[in-house]
Amino acid sequence: MAFYGSLRRACARFDSFQVDLSSGELLRSGVCVPIQDQPFQILRLLLQADGRVVTREQVRTALWPENTFVDFEHGVNTAVKKLRQALEDSAESPKFVETLPRIGYRFLVPVEWVPETLGRNPLPSVVPITPPKPTLVPTLVPAKRQWKLKSAVALAILAGIVSTAFLFNENSGLSRTPLGTWIRHVALGQNPERQRILSQRRLTANPDDTPLTGGAISPDGKYLAFTDSSGFYVRQVDGGETHAVPLPKGFEPLPESWFPDSAHLVVSWFGFQRNPPGSGHPRTGPPSLWKISVLGGAPRKLADEGSGARVSPDGSRIAFLTGRWDNEEVWLMAADGSDARKILDGGKESYFGPVAWAPDGKRFATVRAANGSGPELPNKRIEVYDPATGLSELSLSNPRLGDEVAWTNAGRLIYSVHELEPNQSDSNLWWTQIDPAGHSLGPPARITSDQALASSISVSADGMRLALLRRSYESDIYLAEIARDGKVLTTPRRFTLDERQDWPTSWTRDSDTVLFLSDRDGPDHIFKQNISDTQPELLVGGNDIRRAPRLTPDGLSVLYLVTTKVDDPAAELRLLRIPVSGGPSQLVLQGPGITAYQCASLPYTVCIYEQVDSTSEYYRFFTFDPAGTKGTEILAGKIKKGDGLDLWSLSPNGKYLVAIKSQNPYDEPALRIFDLAAGTERSIPLLEIGLAMGMDWAADSKSIWVGGYLGRGAWGTRSGILNVSLAGKVSVATKGFNPEIWYAIPSPDGRRLALMGRNQTSNMWLVENF
Repeated sequence: MAFYGSLRRACARFDSFQVDLSSGELLRSGVCVPIQDQPFQILRLLLQADGRVVTREQVRTALWPENTFVDFEHGVNTAVKKLRQALEDSAESPKFVETLPRIGYRFLVPVEWVPETLGRNPLPSVVPITPPKPTLVPTLVPAKRQWKLKSAVALAILAGIVSTAFLFNENSGLSRTPLGTWIRHVALGQNPERQRILSQRRLTANPDDTPLTGGAISPDGKYLAFTDSSGFYVRQVDGGETHAVPLPKGFEPLPESWFPDSAHLVVSWFGFQRNPPGSGHPRTGPPSLWKISVLGGAPRKLADEGSGARVSPDGSRIAFLTGRWDNEEVWLMAADGSDARKILDGGKESYFGPVAWAPDGKRFATVRAANGSGPELPNKRIEVYDPATGLSELSLSNPRLGDEVAWTNAGRLIYSVHELEPNQSDSNLWWTQIDPAGHSLGPPARITSDQALASSISVSADGMRLALLRRSYESDIYLAEIARDGKVLTTPRRFTLDERQDWPTSWTRDSDTVLFLSDRDGPDHIFKQNISDTQPELLVGGNDIRRAPRLTPDGLSVLYLVTTKVDDPAAELRLLRIPVSGGPSQLVLQGPGITAYQCASLPYTVCIYEQVDSTSEYYRFFTFDPAGTKGTEILAGKIKKGDGLDLWSLSPNGKYLVAIKSQNPYDEPALRIFDLAAGTERSIPLLEIGLAMGMDWAADSKSIWVGGYLGRGAWGTRSGILNVSLAGKVSVATKGFNPEIWYAIPSPDGRRLALMGRNQTSNMWLVENF
C-alpha cells in the first residue's frame, strides 16, 4: 500500500530535479543534492500526493511512531525548512512546496513519473511498526465461577484505569486531594512537597516603541493571535512562523477570544463616528464585536457595542462587556450575534472583568470591583455566575486582584494579584482549585513571580498552556520648552530617570524646581527636583498616603493631603503645609471628603478646595486660608458628581475655575469656564480631543493647557497637549504614542512645561507546567 498512488512509482522528475525513491537520491541537473532522511520522506509524500494536500498530521504519522516523544510541530517545521533548502525554495515565494497554515503542504509543479528504476524496489512507506502484542496464557478456572471472575476482573481493570487517569494526572482535582497526593507519592515516588518546575518563555519580542495591544492563545495551544501598531498577526507557538492576518483597510481590531476550531476569532474594533455636520473632526465610538478568520475574508459584525468577549467552550455562545465605560454590564449572545441579552448590571456601583467560562460551559467566573468605594463592595472579588438561574457564588475576595481570570479543564481558577509595596506595579498569577459551582476547595497557590502586570490571560482547551501579556506602565516626567508663539513645544526630554511612577503637580515660584509625587520608595511621597539635576530630593515621606503637592500663594510653602485609607470618602483627611525648603509640617484643614485643592499666585490670595459630600449629588467647593481658616462655599450646585472626573484648575489670578464638562469618553468633551466674581459660566468645545486626562492654567491666566487622548483605537492611541485660549481658539501643541502624554504643568515664568508621560512596554509569554 502507499500514501497516495502506487509504490511502483519509483522515479520522479520535476523542473531540473530527479528523485529516486528506491535509493533516496535527489539530483539536480544530474548532480546529487545532499538531503537528510526526514526531508526526503516529506518530499516522497508530496510527490505521491499528485498535487493534493498532505496534512501535517499525515506527515507526523509517517515520520514518527506513536510512542515517539518529540516536539512534532517543531520537527515538521524543521524538516520542511531543510527540504526547501535542498530544493532552493522559499516559504515566502514558494516555487515547489506551498504551506497552507495549520493544514499542511502541497507540491506546486507537475511531476513526471518513471515506473521502474533499474529493477530495484522502491522505498517502502514510512509507517510505524506496531510492536507484537504479548501472548496471554489462559488460567483454568472452574466453569461455575468463571463468569463471576471475569466480571470482577473487568470491573477492577476499569476502576484501575479510571483511578489511574485521575490520580496520576497532576491537573485533575482528584489527584490533589490528600488521598490522591498520598497514592501518587507511594505509587510514583513523587514527593508531595515537591512542586513542578514552571516553564516560561517569551512568545514575542516587541521593542518599547511598539508595545503589544492584545493577544490570545488558540484552544489547540498551537497559535498565538496578537496585535501591535503595525497590524494583526498569527504566530506558531512552537515553530515561531508568523503571518499577518489579511484584513480590510482601516479595520484595526483587537483579539478577544478564539472559537473552538482555532481558525476563527471574535475581535473588537473602535470604529470612527463623525461629529455633527460642520465639525469636521472624527470621533471614536464604542468598540464593536466582529468575527474574523485567520485565513482572511470579510469580517462579520456580531454586536454594535462590546469588548472583553469570550467564546464558550462549545462555541455556541459569547459573553461580552459593555456600558458607559465598556465594562459595567455583562451580556450574552449566540455565536452568530443573535439573541443578545444583558445578564449582569453593575450600574454606577461596580464594573466587571472579562468572563472565564467553566469547562462545561454552564457557568462563568468574572472579577467584580467597585467604582470608587462603598460598603457594598469593599474589595475586588471573583464571583461565579450561572446564566440559566442568575445565581452567583463568591469564590474569593482580595483588594489586590487583577481584572482577568481563566478556568482550566482541571477545575483550576487562575487569576492575577498585585504585589505589595514597593512592588505594587507588578502582578503575578495564582490559582485555586474550585468545584463546578465555583466553591474553593483549597488555599491559593502562586504560579509566577515576575515583574510587570499580568493581563490578557488565555488558556488552551487542554489546560496545558497559558498565555499572558506582561505589560509595564511607567509614568515619567518630561520637560519641554514653550516656543515663542506660546503654542508649539520643542521635543520633550526625560526628566525623572527612575523606573517608578512619577506625577508632576507644581513648580516652585522661581521656575527652577518641579514638585511631584512618586512611589519610588513605596507609598506616594513628595519630591522636588531642580531642572539641572538628575536625582530628586525627598520633601515629605512617611507611611501615610500623600497627595498632590501645590504651592501657597506666596510660594513659600507646599500644601499636601494625607490619608491613611485609599478611596474612602468617609475617612478623615488632613490638609497640611510644609516649607519649600523643608522642615516640620503644620495642619491647615481636617475633615472627610477633601479631594483637590489649589491656590492663586501673588498678588492674588484665593485658595479653593473640593469636598465630596455623600449627602449631595454635587461636588462642593470652599475657599480657605492656608493659615487654617475655612471660608465660604462657592459654585454650589454647579458641578454634578461624575461630570468632571475631579478635573479642575484655578487660574493664577484667582478669577476663573475651569472644569471638564463630561467624563464619558463618548460625549463631546468641552471646558466649562466659571467666572468666580460674576458667577457666570461658559463652554469651550474640545473637538480635537477624545478624553481629557488633566489640565492646568498658563502662567498669564489667558489660556489652558489640556492633555489627554486624541482618539481611541486598537493599534495605538495618539495622545497630545492642547492649548485653549479663553477666546476659544484651540491648537495642538504636541502629540505622542509612547509615551502617552496625559497633562502639562506650566512653569510660572511661562517658558517650560512639565509633562506627565506614560511609557508602556508589553510582550506575550507562554507558561507551561503550572
